[in-house]
Amino acid sequence: MDKKSTILVTGGAGYIGSRLIRDLVDDPRFPEATIRIYDNFHRAHFCGLMDLPTHGRYELVEGDILDRLNMERALRDVDMVIHLAALVSAPMNFDHPEWTEQINRWGTAAVVDSMLAMGVRRLLFVSSASVYGPGGPYVESDPCHPISPYAISKHRAEDEVRLGGKRGLQATILRLGTVFGVAPAMRFDAVANRLAYQAGVGHSLVLLGSGKQVRPMIHIRDASEVIRFCLTTPGTEGETFNAATCHPSMNGLAQLLQSLHPGTEIRYTDQDMITEISYLVDSAKLERLGFRAQFSLEDGMREVLARWQGFRPIPDPFKIFREQ
Repeated sequence: MDKKSTILVTGGAGYIGSRLIRDLVDDPRFPEATIRIYDNFHRAHFCGLMDLPTHGRYELVEGDILDRLNMERALRDVDMVIHLAALVSAPMNFDHPEWTEQINRWGTAAVVDSMLAMGVRRLLFVSSASVYGPGGPYVESDPCHPISPYAISKHRAEDEVRLGGKRGLQATILRLGTVFGVAPAMRFDAVANRLAYQAGVGHSLVLLGSGKQVRPMIHIRDASEVIRFCLTTPGTEGETFNAATCHPSMNGLAQLLQSLHPGTEIRYTDQDMITEISYLVDSAKLERLGFRAQFSLEDGMREVLARWQGFRPIPDPFKIFREQ
């Protein structure tokens, strides 16, 4: 890569972005790069931009990806774009599916159109393994049957990226598993981090449904690495990759947390059918290019648990009724 390149990271103040923007400036594959962060701070993750490495070169453009004029301003002199910005919260995407579609699909279309208008060709789009729907293990060529508003919007966003490819965009689509682990701007609505939080503050682990459902997952640092890997590895342009490094069941995840935090209890609650689905993905295509994960599920759960100190378990108010 040429020296003094400029990389635009949409959603750069968010969970993945806050880790990535720090790793980019320490990665010798991106020498002297300027990291331009584009974020609307919908989740108020200002902490994601605090205490950045002093040797880094950072710029901030505050705005929405649907604002094409502002996007084009942010794209001036940019060499590549990492598109992370999305609406991801599960309650929000079920309660407001039209908003999820607007931001995730049409926001991605706006990023693609703005890039082409400004002559920026290289794009890394972070999609989701949830686009496949239940079943698997899926490879990248398998048909997708997404069932949640979030997954549907991400699948349609991929279509917008591929249409951009026909117009000259050099894009890589990365279907990440659920991300876990510690980042400067934390997210606790995804299942692994949420359960680690519950254990850390002394609450019971609340599992939706039977707990037998299996999900693809990846550590936050491996997620950051796979993005950088795809941007610097020949042959990734125009390709789609699965990126998941483990597939725990929710029961298995809860039992791991019990072993790391003895005394933690598990409680089950009924939920709609969508929480019962299992899906698996095959990441062999990425591994054949040389990507290797460095962090395990246990690594991630240990580091999240370590952030909660001094909490004592709260007695389960429902336990007495269950034991009668």
